Amino acid sequence: MYPIKPLLTLEQFQALDIRVGTIRSLRVSDDEPALLFLSIDFEAFQQSLFLDWKETRFEYEELIGKQALVALNVPGIVAGSFGRILELGTLDRLMPVLACPEHPIPDGSRLS
Repeated sequence: MYPIKPLLTLEQFQALDIRVGTIRSLRVSDDEPALLFLSIDFEAFQQSLFLDWKETRFEYEELIGKQALVALNVPGIVAGSFGRILELGTLDRLMPVLACPEHPIPDGSRLS
């Protein structure tokens, strides 16, 4: 079991811009073949993000059309990119899964 990380302040947590978006397309990255390049719709805008599931989850095409929680105002996994899709399992060497709403909600909705 991993120890709990240090406590954040409420202000630090509220500083994260976490929103729900729908994955509209994905492809293997041209520049980083081990990464997936996803286009995510947040209603008012779309953003492209990287996800490093190519080597750990082979049925990644099933992600198209699913909603996911995304932290928009953090560095991405590729230098110069920003935004991270929230996922579970990767750090614990399990097959990764998306952090997602339990039922569909409007794209762009913010986590409070």
